[in-house]
Amino acid sequence: MGSSDRERDNQHERRAKEVLKRSGKWICAYPSCTSKSIFSHAISKSISLGAIAEEGHLQTIKSQRKGDVKDIIFGPISIHDATAFNGFCSQHDALFASLDTRKIENARDLMLQAYRTVIAESINESRLATLNAEEYENTDLDELLGKLDASEHPWLEDEQAQELFKAEYGKLAASATRRAVNLLQLPSEILARIGVPGNQSLDGNSVISTEQLSHHIPFRRLNVRLPVAVNAMIHGVQGDQRRDFFFAVIPYADSTFVFGVVPKACPQSFLDGLMDSFSSDPGLLDLVESVMISSNEWYLTPSVLAQMPTKKKEEFLRDCTFFNEHRFYEQYDMILLEEARRELAKNQPELIAAFRLDQVDYVPSREDFALRHDRMIATMSAQPFELRQI
Repeated sequence: MGSSDRERDNQHERRAKEVLKRSGKWICAYPSCTSKSIFSHAISKSISLGAIAEEGHLQTIKSQRKGDVKDIIFGPISIHDATAFNGFCSQHDALFASLDTRKIENARDLMLQAYRTVIAESINESRLATLNAEEYENTDLDELLGKLDASEHPWLEDEQAQELFKAEYGKLAASATRRAVNLLQLPSEILARIGVPGNQSLDGNSVISTEQLSHHIPFRRLNVRLPVAVNAMIHGVQGDQRRDFFFAVIPYADSTFVFGVVPKACPQSFLDGLMDSFSSDPGLLDLVESVMISSNEWYLTPSVLAQMPTKKKEEFLRDCTFFNEHRFYEQYDMILLEEARRELAKNQPELIAAFRLDQVDYVPSREDFALRHDRMIATMSAQPFELRQI
C-alpha cells in the first residue's frame, strides 16, 4: 500500500469515526422526527449491560493500525458506550422505557426490541453508506488514474478503458446511495408492525412471523445469565442478492434472551438449519458463539476473558481478526461460554454430548497469520469483505 493509499484510508477512517462517535449533530432516527438525537442504547444499560459488567466496564474488540496492517485487540468499554448509537431524541427513546425496566415478556416487547436492534445497526450503516457515496462523488478520477502504476495496470494506455473505469466508478456512488436508503426500510417495516402480534405470551413459541413482515424473528430464553451481550448485523449474499441478518443476546440477572431477525428470502434448507439452532439450549449456545466470532459486536464480562487460557485467548483474537473465514450459522470449534454450558447441562443430562463439555480445553491449530492475512486481503479485493455466501 502506497502512502497516498494509506492517507486516503486514514481520512476515510477518521470520517467514519466522526459518524459513529457520540455527537449532537444527528437527527432522531424515528421516521419524520426532526429533533436532535441523544446517545441511545440498543441493549438496556441498566438491566442488561450493567448485569454483566465489572466496575462499569465490559471487554470487546478494538482496532489499531500498525503500518499497513490494522490489528485488533481486546479492550475495555464502558457500559455508557457499549451498543450506544446516535439514535433517538428523548421523546422517542422513551418508547423503549419498558425494555429498560423489565425482561422481554411478550410478543410486543420482542418486536419493540427487534426494532431497536435493527435500527441501531441500520442507521449507522446508512450513515456510513452516505459517507461512501459522498467520497465516491468527490473523487477526482483523473488524479486517481494518474497515481496508478501503468506497469501494473496496462489498460491505462487505452483511453476507452479509462472511460469505462470512470463510468464503473461513478456507479459506486449510486450504489452506496441506494444502500443508504434501503437500509432504513426494514426498521420502518418492523416499527409499523410492532402491535400486530399483540401481547401474546412467548411461552411455547419459537418464532414470530407474519405475512406482512419480510423477516422471521426466531427467539429463545436461556435460564442462565450469559456473560455477554450482542447486538450484531451480519451481511451475506445469495447469488446477486444481499441479505442482512441481525442477532441480539440480551442478558438479565438470572436469564438471557436471544433472538434473530432473519430474511425470509433465503433457501428453506438454510432457514431450517438456522431455526433449529433456536430449538435447544446447546444449539443456541453454539449459535451465540458463532455470531460472536462472526461479528465482533459483542461485549463480554472482563473476568471471563481474563480467565481464558492464554493459548485459547490468542486463537480467539486471531479468529476475530479473520472473521470472514467463519460463517455465522456454522458451529465454532472453540468453546467460549464454558460456565453457561456447565450450568445448563446440570439440568439436561440427556443433552450432555450436545453441550460439548469434552471440548472445553480444545484449542485448534490454525494456519500462519501472514497466510491468513494475505488471503483476507485477496478476498477484500475480489468482493466486499462483509459479504459471505449463504
